[in-house]
Amino acid sequence: MHLQCDEGHTISSIEFASYGDPNGSCQTFSQGKCHAANSLSVVSQACKGRNSCSIGISNAVVGDACRHIVKSLAVQAKCSPPPDLSISASS
Repeated sequence: MHLQCDEGHTISSIEFASYGDPNGSCQTFSQGKCHAANSLSVVSQACKGRNSCSIGISNAVVGDACRHIVKSLAVQAKCSPPPDLSISASS
């Protein structure tokens, strides 16, 4: 899995992550019947605060939440621009 923000932006949060049989699409993702509980923490740890990230997703990395089911990973991330350092506080 690879995530990338626009140049100068960083991944400020992972709003949804599910490895298993997630449903929906961006803005409407939901967990399916099969969901690895640590999906969000694995993706957040690898990606938060970076411009881009890549993770090899497998049962060994995330865990096998349910056997004999073909799994996929759904992720929704939020990218934020760098802080505007040109604004100064007035005294």
